[in-house]
Amino acid sequence: MMTISVNRNPEACFPENILSAPWKDKRWRVVHTKSRREKILAHYLAGAGIGYYLPMVCRKQKSENRVRVSYIPIFSGYLFLLADDSERHRAMRSNHIARMIDVGDEAGLVGELKQIAVVLAGGTQVYPYDFITEGKWVRVKSGPLKDVVGMVVRKDRNYRLILSVEIIMQSVAVAIDADQVEPIK
Repeated sequence: MMTISVNRNPEACFPENILSAPWKDKRWRVVHTKSRREKILAHYLAGAGIGYYLPMVCRKQKSENRVRVSYIPIFSGYLFLLADDSERHRAMRSNHIARMIDVGDEAGLVGELKQIAVVLAGGTQVYPYDFITEGKWVRVKSGPLKDVVGMVVRKDRNYRLILSVEIIMQSVAVAIDADQVEPIK
């Protein structure tokens, strides 16, 4: 296992504007990393000047006399890469990648990733969640998550808005009040 000190975590986005920058001759790809190598790969890519997005959440774990803080990728084993062919080959030589998945609908993927970034930037608590294909699709009509689209599921008296990244069949759940959403017609 490779461990990184909390103060040495990679940036979630490299470059910072990767989700809004023009793609030019680059393509979005999904990287399935070797076990627990997402952050190590992100450091490698940043050092090589290769663009990526690695959404992470802060997790606190209590031990006997202290609280440990760690940042974990919300999609375990995955990182999103924006690279031309030369950069893709350089990334593959890092020895941290198990496989690379080409993206058919790049605009769709970026749209899904932007929604995840909005939720994370808002400081909203997110939870990894199983990929869901059934349920009701809604749009948040007010608050810091306004216009975010997702699927609502009910769990223990609380509603959860599920945001999915289809290509890797993974999702995250966000706590939300039922009166903050409206159905999409």
